[in-house]
Amino acid sequence: MLFLGAYAKHKFIDGKFVITGHLSKKTDEISGIAASAINKDVFYVMNDSGDRSRFFAISPKGKILSSIAYTWNNSGQHDCEDIATGPGPKAGKSYVYVANIGDNKSDRDFICIYRVQDSPAFATQKTVDAKASVIYLKYPDRPKDAEAFMVDPVDKLMYIVTKRMDSVTVYTAPLNASANDTTILTKRCRLFFPGIKPFKWITSGSISHDGRYVLLKSY
Repeated sequence: MLFLGAYAKHKFIDGKFVITGHLSKKTDEISGIAASAINKDVFYVMNDSGDRSRFFAISPKGKILSSIAYTWNNSGQHDCEDIATGPGPKAGKSYVYVANIGDNKSDRDFICIYRVQDSPAFATQKTVDAKASVIYLKYPDRPKDAEAFMVDPVDKLMYIVTKRMDSVTVYTAPLNASANDTTILTKRCRLFFPGIKPFKWITSGSISHDGRYVLLKSY
């Protein structure tokens, strides 16, 4: 698991932090990270709201390998918060999912996920233009603020875990949800984590490529 600071990657060894890499100023507000399933030792990261429609491929030491700009037939993005990799509509192919799910005011009519097919070019070319498909999602109850998005490669589900409140809520949608249509999320459960708000709020999540492990991150 990578722990990324503002401009450096650290290891905690014998009670001390050791800097093992540096991040570019282009990645000044990383909000999500995911390992590529087809490019060895390549991680995808994206900035929080305010950046263009893009994500970066970086090395384990934080070096930018590629900047991937994605386009789709719609208006600009709102608040991208997390990124994941996993299967998708084409068998045997891997995809990058950028989650536009932030909603500080809890007033969005829908949220959306941008899906881009992973490519070896993301690790070898400095800039790449990619086409994204868009999956629109709507909560079954009321709008929520969320920052944690995960892809379950076994059950073929997208997971969203809300951020605020004393207990957070888990929602899912099928990975085969039709692009450009609006899918109603399924409410699965509520989770309570001990601690003090806002430090216990859930800000990111990930599921391992074999589906065996789930990580939820707080502040």
